[in-house]
Amino acid sequence: MNLEIRRRPVRYARIEVKPNGMVVVTAPEGFDVDSFVERHKEWIEAKLAEIESRRTESGFPIDGELYQVIRGRKTRVHGEFRTVVFSAHPDEAIAGLKSYLRPGIMALVEEYSGEMGVFPERVFIRHQRSRWGSCSPQGNINFNVRLVSVPPGLREYVVIHELAHLKHMNHSKAFWEFVGRFYPGYREARRELKKWWSIIELNPYWRWLGGGE
Repeated sequence: MNLEIRRRPVRYARIEVKPNGMVVVTAPEGFDVDSFVERHKEWIEAKLAEIESRRTESGFPIDGELYQVIRGRKTRVHGEFRTVVFSAHPDEAIAGLKSYLRPGIMALVEEYSGEMGVFPERVFIRHQRSRWGSCSPQGNINFNVRLVSVPPGLREYVVIHELAHLKHMNHSKAFWEFVGRFYPGYREARRELKKWWSIIELNPYWRWLGGGE
């Protein structure tokens, strides 16, 4: 396995399997990493097998389903035929995916803003490399265009999560209680979103789209 050891002043050692298959162990100086890895060998192998299975899947994920990719002049999603047309340039393709995603995101924002009693100043769809969404102190919310790939129920959770930050600009107990009032299954959603982030990181079309804005 590809193993990276990070020596840090942490109290407990931990293992993380990255989407690219790298196994990262963070441990304090003097800690026996080899024995630690051996004890968790079965778990690591299961994670690596899961990543490999995702790597072999073909197609582009839309709304949690794999769509066939066709090259064309203009990016367009055809739900009826489960196909997505990609134009030649990543930035144009990203723009098309933003256009497809935005109406659904805005409908969720409008629905839950009223229920939650919080109202964003502006809503943006951006191509972010590290998170599903963010909320600024000015009350602006950003949603990642990568959300086009996840099942609709997970998008709903992300919208609720970011709207909740308009009331609690942290991840305090009060924040999670507020989220839980509108999305009781938020813990499972968080776990599923981690899986989907790996799927997107490994998808060859998303890697190609990495050059788009």
